[in-house]
Formats: sequence, C-alpha cells, structure tokens
Amino acid sequence: MRRRLSLALLTGLLAIGAISAPVSASSNTIADIAVANGNFTTLVAALSCTGLVPAVADPNAQLTVFAPTDAAFRKFGLTAKNVCWLPKRLLSQVLTYHVVPAVLYAKDVLASRKIKTLDGPYIFPSVRGGSAYLNWYARISATDIQASNGVIHVIDSVLIPYRFH
Repeated sequence: MRRRLSLALLTGLLAIGAISAPVSASSNTIADIAVANGNFTTLVAALSCTGLVPAVADPNAQLTVFAPTDAAFRKFGLTAKNVCWLPKRLLSQVLTYHVVPAVLYAKDVLASRKIKTLDGPYIFPSVRGGSAYLNWYARISATDIQASNGVIHVIDSVLIPYRFH
C-alpha cells in the first residue's frame, strides 16, 4: 500500500513538472499548476490514466517534480491522445522517476551528485555549458515553481529510469 501511494505521488509530481514557465502558485498544488498550464497536457493525461493525479494533488505532500513539457513527450512520439496506450505499469514507473519525496529547490538539486526518486532509482544532476541537466541529457529549463505541496522544475526531455536502458 505504501509503495502504491508513493508511486502515485511521484507520478503526480511529474505531471506538475511539465510546466514550461515560472508560475507563482503558493496556494495551488502541483496538480493544479500542471492542469492550468497548457504545456503539460501529455503529463496530465499520463497521470490521469495511471491514477496518479491524487498523489500530486495531495495538499499534505512535500514533493519535487521534474516536469517534462509536451515537447519532451513528443520526442518519443507521445501526446495527450496516445500516452495512455502505453502499459500502465511502465508509464507509472517512468512518471514516478520524475518525483522526489522532498522539496528540493534548484540550489539543492545542483548541490547534489545524485537524487533518489520516489520510484527508487537515482537522478544525476550536472552543469554543462552554463545549463543544468538531469542524467546528462534532460535540460532544466525553468526552476523553483512554487506549489502548495512542493516545487516544480521544468525539463525538456522525459527521464527514463536506468533499469529500462
């Protein structure tokens, strides 16, 4: 039961992380921000079809979501219309890999060599050419988007857990 709830929470965070521009949302949850922003329709659809929306909408959660934009999902040929065709277990694992069960601001992310995700595997932050990346390929394009239940960092690629490489 605890593992299932954690997975849902991570998925919700991922959906929020898809925001492409900073938004002041101190009274809105990660889910509220993701739904309100038009750049995260694929993330929101993925969270919805996996049943993870309640995790990122939980006002008591304290999460960090690395949110891929719609453009990030399109790199894999995924859109809000077809993302739910993926097996739910696989999609849930990918989504929860974008969520950290703690609030980490940009300075905390960049000060870390590795960050354990809600799903278990680590994310590896780095700086290259003046830009911040996760796992050496996902560029962080917006940071520290405040939500009432955590923080969102927008990324330009979908993170794939290492067990799938």
